[in-house]
Amino acid sequence: MDHPGWKSLLFPLVLALTAPFPAGGAEFSAKMILRQNGQDVPGKIYVKDGKMRQDFLDDRGQTITIVRRDKHRVWIIMPVNNSYVEMPLGVHLPGQFLQIPPEALSKRRVGSEKLDGYEVDRIEVTLPGGPLGTTRQTFWVAPKLGLPIKTVTADRQYSVEYCDIQERNLDDKLFEVPPGCRKAPPSCDLP
Repeated sequence: MDHPGWKSLLFPLVLALTAPFPAGGAEFSAKMILRQNGQDVPGKIYVKDGKMRQDFLDDRGQTITIVRRDKHRVWIIMPVNNSYVEMPLGVHLPGQFLQIPPEALSKRRVGSEKLDGYEVDRIEVTLPGGPLGTTRQTFWVAPKLGLPIKTVTADRQYSVEYCDIQERNLDDKLFEVPPGCRKAPPSCDLP
């Protein structure tokens, strides 16, 4: 079977590396909704002890992205091919494992509310970049979980929201490459 090219893996990789990541020992699963340019992409997220897994189903089939901070690895698994691509967990990728990006030019608490049953602090952050030299993001941070459960970047028409959050024990196998899954070589068409 053909291995998917890097371009087809960019969406789950970018999402995994820009999604907020818990600071502590949060353990939960949740439905995840990514909205970009008016289009919703549903998924599922699992978080345990500094490990994160995201599952998506799109026109190419199911894609699973596992981020292992402890092993300094990202695995993108394509069950349809029974294969995966392994990448090092880079230190300079934006948003990786961060609640609020450290390069923020400013951040301010603009309110608090309840979202999906959690008390959250709404925080506006100004970051370098964007069409006017800066971009603004809003984070809804749930202190109980130690991470944002909603992030909106209005000028890029992009948001990620966790809903139906279930705090529960998760099997460690969720954060491993499935047995029998073969490692695929990275494609040469890296953008």
